Amino acid sequence: MAAQADVTPNRRGRRSREAVLDAAERVMASDGFDAATVARVVREAGVPMSSVYHYYGSKDGILLAVMERGAKRFFADLPDPEHRTGRSAEHLRTVVSSALETLQRHPSFLRLMVVFAVQPPSAADGEVRTVVGRVREMALKRLRRQIGIAFGDDPSSSATDRLARFALAAFDGAFVAWQADPEIRLERTLEPLAPALVAARGRKPNARS
Repeated sequence: MAAQADVTPNRRGRRSREAVLDAAERVMASDGFDAATVARVVREAGVPMSSVYHYYGSKDGILLAVMERGAKRFFADLPDPEHRTGRSAEHLRTVVSSALETLQRHPSFLRLMVVFAVQPPSAADGEVRTVVGRVREMALKRLRRQIGIAFGDDPSSSATDRLARFALAAFDGAFVAWQADPEIRLERTLEPLAPALVAARGRKPNARS
């Protein structure tokens, strides 16, 4: 079911693999998992059918490879500052702005994440849920870290965890709204998030808003 990880492609093979994943991601994100038949992916990618089965083994293998690649690209593209930028609210605004820019660069992957979090394809149910869960936990880890930096708090504390989950829910909702209505501006929708986090956390001597 998983991709054929033991196959080492040459340069042309790597291009073919990327073309397959690009095509599969586009089709799945726009028309759903069922529409992304191997035949359609092959047609859109412009590669031989034999190459798809050689590298990925099956449609489920393609799906998992799409999800793994998307997660790797998304987090590689997401800034993770080591130190606070200005006051707490300013740092959080920077974090939110950077996350928004990353969301806008990876809409297809995020659309798949939302869809598969709610209803993963039955054929690869367990594996897809594992990937989705790992991506969301990584997002929470990044948020806990940045919220901890913003306020000088312990990122592993229950209070920081609650704020991180609140922030992730806000990103989820804003992204779904944006996908439903392209007229919505993500930056405007999430503009209140940083001050809301400051207000929800409350004031302490070491946290200047």
